[in-house]
Amino acid sequence: MIVPLDVVVFVILLATAVLALQVRDLLAAVSLLAGYSLFVALLFAGVAAVDVALVEAALGAGITGVLFIAAILATTRRSDARSDPKRRLVVLPLVAGFVALMLYASVDLPDRGDPEAPAQLGVSQVYLADSLADTETPNVVTSLLADYRSLDTLGETMVIVTAALAAALVLGRLGEPASWPQPRRGRGARTGGDEPEEPTS
Repeated sequence: MIVPLDVVVFVILLATAVLALQVRDLLAAVSLLAGYSLFVALLFAGVAAVDVALVEAALGAGITGVLFIAAILATTRRSDARSDPKRRLVVLPLVAGFVALMLYASVDLPDRGDPEAPAQLGVSQVYLADSLADTETPNVVTSLLADYRSLDTLGETMVIVTAALAAALVLGRLGEPASWPQPRRGRGARTGGDEPEEPTS
């Protein structure tokens, strides 16, 4: 069953996503995307996935927002004008078709909390029944992420750390002068081109 609050949050998500694509101010776009992540975290918290909600809020709205703001401060705050506005005529039907496909696919989804839903059957019953005894962790989501699937979580953490290091390296080199060698302009010119060309006879 979809509660009215979910509908409100979903509409807000659509509005923030559309506005983030429309604004020319990159800082405003980053703020909208951070708000988008916070509302997604609310949806996760609404389905009792508190751990996932915390990760989404910390990464989507926190670390990612800080990296985007640092990139904007190191480059420019305004986006370039779009060279071909007619591309929207191609994108809009694709977006509308994707939304229609998702709505059609969600018609047969089970209601939230349905005990007969496929997600509530099978191995999930084993996790719910045995996670406390196996891991001594009262939160089942935490036991799944940190115990049963700890190697997956470690790999995901390594991906995030690698992306953060790569972004830090790129942002750290933006203020450095270009170190590429300059072309030779004459027989007597060196790499930097400081010496004048020799006269030819």
